[in-house]
Amino acid sequence: MKTLLIPVDFSEISGNMLRYIVGFAADAKVERIILLKSAYISIYAELLPSADFVQLSADDIIDERKKTKADLDALCHKLLKKLGQPIKINIAVSELPLLRAIHQVIDQEHPYMVLLGSDKTVLENDSYMAEQIIAIAKTSTVPVLIVPDCVTYEKIELALVPCDFAVMAQLEALLGIHDRKNWLHPRLIVLNTNLKKQVSEKDSQVASVLARLLADYRYQVFQAENKDTVKGILEFADEHKVHLIIALPGRYSFFYNLTHRNITNALALNAAKPVLILK
Repeated sequence: MKTLLIPVDFSEISGNMLRYIVGFAADAKVERIILLKSAYISIYAELLPSADFVQLSADDIIDERKKTKADLDALCHKLLKKLGQPIKINIAVSELPLLRAIHQVIDQEHPYMVLLGSDKTVLENDSYMAEQIIAIAKTSTVPVLIVPDCVTYEKIELALVPCDFAVMAQLEALLGIHDRKNWLHPRLIVLNTNLKKQVSEKDSQVASVLARLLADYRYQVFQAENKDTVKGILEFADEHKVHLIIALPGRYSFFYNLTHRNITNALALNAAKPVLILK
């Protein structure tokens, strides 16, 4: 069963994510959606009232839980109406902080993917939410799709795959794309981000490896020209009007080679393309 896990917080970012999922679910043949809300309350909010924290009683906490459950039920009903197809939607309210709650649901429900909404303003401010998005993307054991808040769904027909050709073994990371062919099967642009090893799909060694790894896909190979890897990737994505940027798994991914600050800036700058981080 193709199950998607979507953390929500009833913000506009979550609202845009749910609008995006209506189109995505149909094209990806999704069968189940889990809407997750972290109802974690800091111990400081319970025990140490201050200018920043209002002390909550046991009744306050119970009332808040009931409201969260009611809001999730309403959101579920609204989403079902918009989907217009037989998709099962489950709701989950966790007492754990967001990151731990997501990991718990992944372990228990084995979703195919986590979907997260991102906001350019939040990321530029390097907020707690931005840190959570990055932590989730790096530690999740399943793929994570990050959707900027201004993006509306477009059928994913062309995807950009940045990849370092410096060592041919790195291209094996492309195998992470293979299990996507049953629900997303776009044309691929494989972008060599290594300026020192400039090759094309006509290079016999590269052509042989790509033909084996991407036998089920139509693809083209391009050479990056910008010394700033992230900026070059984003500009290339805009120029070629791709619908998705795919970050390969593990240490061969441009995403994993970035520092926290660079990832934050990259996501903030990328206000136009969803990013799929494979595992």
